[in-house]
Amino acid sequence: MKITKESAKAWKAAYDLDNEWERGELKARLANETVEESVRKYFAICQLATSLAGSTAVPPELEESWEQFHLEMEQKWKRLAERLKNVQQP
Repeated sequence: MKITKESAKAWKAAYDLDNEWERGELKARLANETVEESVRKYFAICQLATSLAGSTAVPPELEESWEQFHLEMEQKWKRLAERLKNVQQP
């Protein structure tokens, strides 16, 4: 099945509208949400995605980049915790 230029443009326009709506929703939600609530929701979504995926196994060829990603995220969370001062680190 070949996708025409016109159908690709229509598809992109539909996604652009959806993304614009989602950004508006996100801005409205984040204006009334604490950092703790936002982080809690993030981890709840991660937990849901993991349960839906059925596995968190990483293909061997991606293990090194996956580990690097998690090390970088850990450092970012630590910097955030230091800025907030009231967040306990493991």
